[in-house]
This record gives sequence, C-alpha cells and structure tokens, in this order.
Amino acid sequence: MALLILDALNIIRRIHEAVPGLEDDAKIADTLASSLASFKRALKTHNPTHAVAVFDHGGRTWKHDLYAPYQAHRKPMPQPLREALPAIQHGLQNLGLHSIAIEGIEADDAIATLAEKWCAANSQRVIIVSTDKDFLQLLNDQVCIYDHFKSTWRDEAYVLEKFGVKPAQMGDLLALMGDAVDGIPGVPKVGSKTAAGLLRIHGHLDRVISNADKVEGQVGANLRQGIEMLRLSRKLVSFKTDTPLGLTWRMISMQHRVDASD
Repeated sequence: MALLILDALNIIRRIHEAVPGLEDDAKIADTLASSLASFKRALKTHNPTHAVAVFDHGGRTWKHDLYAPYQAHRKPMPQPLREALPAIQHGLQNLGLHSIAIEGIEADDAIATLAEKWCAANSQRVIIVSTDKDFLQLLNDQVCIYDHFKSTWRDEAYVLEKFGVKPAQMGDLLALMGDAVDGIPGVPKVGSKTAAGLLRIHGHLDRVISNADKVEGQVGANLRQGIEMLRLSRKLVSFKTDTPLGLTWRMISMQHRVDASD
C-alpha cells in the first residue's frame, strides 16, 4: 500500500513555464498534453494503492486573514491556463485519479492533512510529488517527497546538504529566512545559511528567540527587533490540518482506475 499525493499546480505550472511560445491555444494544448502525461507517468512510477491530485481552490485563505500582504506580489496564473484547468481535471478523471480543491485553505494544507491522516490510519508510505520546499518539513520515516522533474527523492540527506538543517527544523528555517515570493517577512538580512547556523546552535526557533540578546551584530539587532514578525512568519509557513476534506480512502482508491500504461 502507498498513498500518492500530487501537488497538481506545482506540476502543471512548471510544465507550462517550460513550454515555449506566447500564451495561445497551442501553448495551452501542449501544457494540457504534457501535464496529463506527467500525471500518468507518476501513477506508473509509484503504482500507488491510493492517489489524489490536490489543486488550490483560489481566493482568500486563512493565511490572508492572518497577514494581509501574504502572496500579494506573487505572479498570477496566466488566464488561459486557469481556463484550461477544468479540461486537465477532466483528463485526470479519465485516468481514474481523484482531484480536490478546498475553499479557505491552500493545496499545501490539504496535502499535509492527507499525509497526517494517512499516517494516523496505517504504517504505509505517503509519497508527495512536488518541488515545493515547504513540504520538506513533513519528511519522516513514512512521508517521502519526490521531485517528478528530476526523478529523485528529496530525503533527509537532501535537506541537510541543501539547507544545513534536519527536516524537523525546516519550518523554523523557512520562518527565519522568509519568502519574498509568498510575502513571508522573516528576519531582514537572514538568509538560509544564517538561519541554519542559528538553528544548529539553538536547535529550534523558540530557543533562537529566547537567546536573541546573545546574537551579535546586525543579525542580532534585526532578530530582536523582528521577533513579532518572526512568530507570524512561523505561522505562515505552517500547515492547517483541521479542515474537513470530504474524502474517504475508498474514494481515492486506485483499485478501479484506468491502467496508467494504457
């Protein structure tokens, strides 16, 4: 048994950006064909017993209520691609792949919720297909992350090499360094290396904050001045996992799906 969770828009948008040309019908057709081929390949590669494609619903989420500038400067999805999403979702149905989009939360939240509930129900693997670094904080012995485009696993060794911390520290690291694309403030002048250094010394964010007076130089000054925004940033990089998804395991079972090799 295994649960395959596909971060749908992460896959689709990366494919769309890689397709050359203007935002016209031809580009959309290429995106549609390549996206469905990628989903089909993922099913064949991982051969899961259960699978679901998770989309963003769009609109405001709890994170916007928490912090108004959240994602305010994020590049919007091209309108032709947005209009093509129903066709892609219909194609997923033809593969026997269930898809969801939950109002009020992000796809990230729904994915984290699915992983949490699956792990609570049994001891089999969860495979999250995404290149979003936020999911690295979910890594453990049961939850795996797969880079579909490089055909590689993003495991603990990857996190240590790439970010200099353990997966359990990724949420704290993301809060410290912030994210300009998503509008997460973090601490000014603190990048991934500085954030990793602080976490190697102190272990976790609460201890970084409680020892802020011992951090020297401009980093220390920024840290002490920005503690309130740092705590907010930590919430913004977390996942909301208490929203009902309206799913049963039977609904996302692949027992009766169209064979991915067809």
